[in-house]
Amino acid sequence: MTGTRAPSPAAHGGAGETRGRPGQKLLNALLDLVDQAVVVCDATGVVRWCNGLTGVYFPGLRPGMVPDPVSAGPLGQAAVDSAARFEADFRGRRLTGRRSTVEDCAVWLVSDVTAVCQGEADLRAERSRAAFLGEAVRRLGASLHHGRTARGVVELAVPALADAAVLILPPRRGHAEWYRCAAPGAAAESGVLPASLLDRVPQLVRALSGLWLRPAPCRPGELGALGGAAPPVPGTGGETLVMALPGGGAPTGALVLVRSAGTRGLDTADAAVRREYAFRAGMALSAAALYTQQAHTAAVLQSGLDPAPLPEVPGVRLGAAYRPAPEALGFGGDFYQVEPARDGGGVDFALGDVCGKGVEAAVLTGHVRQSLRTLAHVESRPLCVLEVLNQSLLEADSGRFVSVVMGTARPGAGDTLDVVLAGGGHMPPLVLRHGGAVEAVDVGGMLVGALPGPEFAQAEVRLARDELILLYSDGVTEARGGPEGAEEYGEQRLAHDLAGCAGMPAGAVAERIELRTADWLAGHAHDDIAVLALQASPGSPAAAGAPR
Repeated sequence: MTGTRAPSPAAHGGAGETRGRPGQKLLNALLDLVDQAVVVCDATGVVRWCNGLTGVYFPGLRPGMVPDPVSAGPLGQAAVDSAARFEADFRGRRLTGRRSTVEDCAVWLVSDVTAVCQGEADLRAERSRAAFLGEAVRRLGASLHHGRTARGVVELAVPALADAAVLILPPRRGHAEWYRCAAPGAAAESGVLPASLLDRVPQLVRALSGLWLRPAPCRPGELGALGGAAPPVPGTGGETLVMALPGGGAPTGALVLVRSAGTRGLDTADAAVRREYAFRAGMALSAAALYTQQAHTAAVLQSGLDPAPLPEVPGVRLGAAYRPAPEALGFGGDFYQVEPARDGGGVDFALGDVCGKGVEAAVLTGHVRQSLRTLAHVESRPLCVLEVLNQSLLEADSGRFVSVVMGTARPGAGDTLDVVLAGGGHMPPLVLRHGGAVEAVDVGGMLVGALPGPEFAQAEVRLARDELILLYSDGVTEARGGPEGAEEYGEQRLAHDLAGCAGMPAGAVAERIELRTADWLAGHAHDDIAVLALQASPGSPAAAGAPR
């Protein structure tokens, strides 16, 4: 609209009055080109002049009128309130205005900042969406516990994506776990429902089967078939969506989002956020499920690899300690085992160290231990057992070998204990005599499983009452620590500490050596540590120092 122009003395003056200054028509045309509405009101508040953009912003405003809230919206309200500025929505636009005074006239400059405000709002919304997804990554990735991850999925979705959320996990053994957050700020609930109930909601069946990856709407009350797992009904005007959460080849669950009628609808940007959240939630659940499965598998394997409890055998007191390397996930390459002798009193024993660490070493450890148990049924002579074990490892063609010291301990006359040792490249056992004297038994021998036709050595030791023999792995002597953190514990320090254990029972000795080694390490990384002590003892001893 082009406003009616107010009379101007200068416009009707002589040529001398206008010489060097633009004419009124030119001024009017120039003011029509600016991107602001210009409204000039006299001292009585009557509009005397306005440019063309005024008619776009305020269609009801004309020269000769007094601006009021009806005709001029926020401009009229500002005039009524004698305000110098305003910012308000009017007829689909966000308008800002400021007033200046020129020769007793009020001049209003009004700008349309709708695009600027929308851009700022879009930027805030995008930052909010990015912050939400960042928080989702941080929280869902903070735990590999499957149940905690599932709870986090529904708790994060409310209220960022919905007023209520339910997560249904894929059925297993005829049942499906569910997690639900029914309101903003509420803690997630969980439970189990029969898998047959899912068949009543086709959207869930398709989402969990991977046949329908796009969000699928549900009719009001359709999820009531889920019983206690059902989310709140959104009511008239609300909406319910079922989304598949992608995983490693198959959906990890179905996420149900419920929005009530009074909540802002889901626009295109929100739909993109939903898809991104579904992807990240699915990946987090998949990782947690994989970790849970691996942890369960590791626990089962570990239970089979842990040293068996020490037996109670008359005439022999036993003690042991075992500490796997911290980076080996509980799987160690060191081992010991003690079995009651099958050919009479006493025990058959072995302690060894498999080449390598972690799972691969643990697999070979299991093979060696099982071979020793099997051979014990047909052969009790230590040298013969080592020869058969060597052949077995060579035939396995694993490229790995083991150092081992094994033998038999048989009660003798006068509360003595006769020990026969066979060595396969392992550290020499230490004998603790009365009074604290320590002797090394250099058994020697070649590594088991390294070469065909190896040479193994044998030695015999007689222990008097309460004397003991200590077998240990290189995780003890090669433990690095001390004041500088790089010095080995060493054989001399081990012998010195063992000498201080004179008179102690076998279990206490094994535990003491392990603790002294741990103190020496002072938290530094270490190899597997295994200690086994056999002590001459009268009567029926109690096996002590069970492995931890």
